[in-house]
Amino acid sequence: MDTRSLSPAASGVWITVLVAVVVVSLAPVAANEEGDALMALRHGVKDPDGVLTSWDPSLVNPCTWLHVMCNDDNRVDRM
Repeated sequence: MDTRSLSPAASGVWITVLVAVVVVSLAPVAANEEGDALMALRHGVKDPDGVLTSWDPSLVNPCTWLHVMCNDDNRVDRM
C-alpha cells in the first residue's frame, strides 16, 4: 500500500491501529511483574542442566511454569 496516496486522516488512522496492535500484543508479557522478575533471575543464574528452559515468558501466569509454586492468590511463593 502506497501511503503517499492516503489522506493525512487515513494515515493517522493506520498509525493508530498499528500502535494499538503492538501495545495489545505486548501487554500480557509486561503485565506480570513476577514473571518478569523470574525471567531476570533465570537469565542471571547458571542453569547447566536446563531446568529453567521450560519457563515461557509469553505465558502471563508463571504459576504454570515448572518448579514455580504459587499460593491461592496466584502469587509466586516458592521455587
